[in-house]
Amino acid sequence: MSIRYYLKYFYFIGTNWNFKLAFFTLRQEIIGEKKYGIDTIELNRLKTVSVYGENLSHASIYQGANYFLLEKALGYLQSINANKVIVDFGCGKGRALVVAAYYGFHKVTGIDFAKALCISAELNIAKVQAYYPATEFKVICDDAINYVVKEDENVFFFFNPFDEVVMLQVVKNILMSLKKNQRHIFIVYLNPVHKEIFLSAGFEEEYYLKKFEYLEFSILSNEEDE
Repeated sequence: MSIRYYLKYFYFIGTNWNFKLAFFTLRQEIIGEKKYGIDTIELNRLKTVSVYGENLSHASIYQGANYFLLEKALGYLQSINANKVIVDFGCGKGRALVVAAYYGFHKVTGIDFAKALCISAELNIAKVQAYYPATEFKVICDDAINYVVKEDENVFFFFNPFDEVVMLQVVKNILMSLKKNQRHIFIVYLNPVHKEIFLSAGFEEEYYLKKFEYLEFSILSNEEDE
């Protein structure tokens, strides 16, 4: 990534939030991209990309999840041995997928409705696949509401990818999977704007972290039936 783009990214964060956050974020971006060997820095408002489905109006701007939050959240799941099968709704260029592999997830699935982002995710995975031979990667280019949740998937990742209209349907799909196979699952939700949807669906907040006012995530989980 060029210095010009880093400066543009820094300016975007500084003017939309604050420059203390911009300094912290840019440092995390540079360190994270080098550490994981991927290219996932981009801001994309999705207005000119080809997408699957009709939910473009419900989508958020594409921006890679903050590395600090990613590592804290996935590190927590690793510490409680919950790092098994993860699904990233709105996977973008695959940042969270690669970091999940680093934290020991053996099956990693990303879903995004933007074809160009899916291609980028696959390219980033190809760069690091050899480092994670035990991890099964999969990128699905489709609308999130169409995804049929598998019975072995136990972690669902969101970086505020869409509004409550789509989120409600995705939560319903997760609950349908739970009816078929009751298990302990975790919701990792960065910038948890619609956290109330999960709380109303019976999930409880298990872990929460906030930094610099604007960086935050919740990990929610259900109670497993005995």
